[in-house]
Amino acid sequence: MRSLMTVYCWVKMFWSDEKLKWNSSDYGGLTRLYLPDHEIWQPDIVLYNRDYCWKVIKKGSLSRSASGTEVDHYGSTHSIVHEDGTVLWVPPSLFRVFCDLNLRLWPYDEQTCILRLGSWTYDGDQVDLQLDEHEAEMDLMVPNTEWEITSLTRKRNVAYYSCCTEAYIDVTFTLTLKRRSPTYNAVVITPASVIVVMTLMTFWLPPNSGEKLMLGGCTALIICIFMLFFAQMLPAMANHTPLVVTFYSSSLILVTISMIVSVAVLNLSRPYHVMSVPWPIKSTLTGFVGRVLGLGNYISLATAQQHGILGSNTGEELREHHLDDPSIEERHMIPVSSQSSGTSSHRSNHYDWILLAAAVDRVAFLVYCLLFGILAAVYV
Repeated sequence: MRSLMTVYCWVKMFWSDEKLKWNSSDYGGLTRLYLPDHEIWQPDIVLYNRDYCWKVIKKGSLSRSASGTEVDHYGSTHSIVHEDGTVLWVPPSLFRVFCDLNLRLWPYDEQTCILRLGSWTYDGDQVDLQLDEHEAEMDLMVPNTEWEITSLTRKRNVAYYSCCTEAYIDVTFTLTLKRRSPTYNAVVITPASVIVVMTLMTFWLPPNSGEKLMLGGCTALIICIFMLFFAQMLPAMANHTPLVVTFYSSSLILVTISMIVSVAVLNLSRPYHVMSVPWPIKSTLTGFVGRVLGLGNYISLATAQQHGILGSNTGEELREHHLDDPSIEERHMIPVSSQSSGTSSHRSNHYDWILLAAAVDRVAFLVYCLLFGILAAVYV
């Protein structure tokens, strides 16, 4: 992930050298020679990089290899020289090129890298590069565990520069690479689904359950761990932030807001509110809207307390509805007729506020479902 591609390959080069011609009949039928690379002239074909350029006298704008001052890309192997002066050289080669990575769709991204080869000192009149009629051979390619080559194209370029009248020729190889993503599905995508489920589960816990904050804190911690993982895996890209990383960072913001909502819900569900729930809100929650939000159990408790029929079975009902404040259960085990009107009023207010807290949870659940759906559509 350093924006650097390393290519190990064989480069097949042909050229004609007038000084290496001979008549085989004069040398006992000798038609070919095997000569070391340092004993004959060889073209100085080196790798250019399109991102780093500088001006050179009579050379126009050239670009430097990713290896810096290292321009010896080829292994020291023999050349085959034929009697007509044709030379064949197939050295093992190592090229390192800079690639402009676009990680926006990581880990389902495709990258394009360019290898630009040309003579370092000769213009087109001296060294005229031509492409072989055969396509690049991929038969001996060793499959990469992370990348798959989807296409390889070649192009011969003729460039003219303002400094010079002669042409300068180079050959460009364009590789399109596709990342193999099955491992990333298990490491990145599946945890994202779990984080969404854990965040939504927060709103289905009972309104007065302190586990809301614990679950939200665990979810936020998991997201932070994944953000650190992304920081180690991915380079800092100014213009190409991966959508998956944006999804996780947005999820962290949503989880933080959900914890704020949980704190508000916990405060609403605490007993003995001095003020009553405003009647318009209560009537809305005890009507059709409340039943659509799945608040039937909470509506039953609030309605029963309002009519003074909530009696000795309250403790069992509270356990069924997960209202686990022991002090509340003990108070409600006392028959309604034996309690003061002030205490009954506080208790009635308590159930109304629990109903409101549960309604806030349900509305937040629906809003978060919508938000996570939008995030999934945009970022995943």
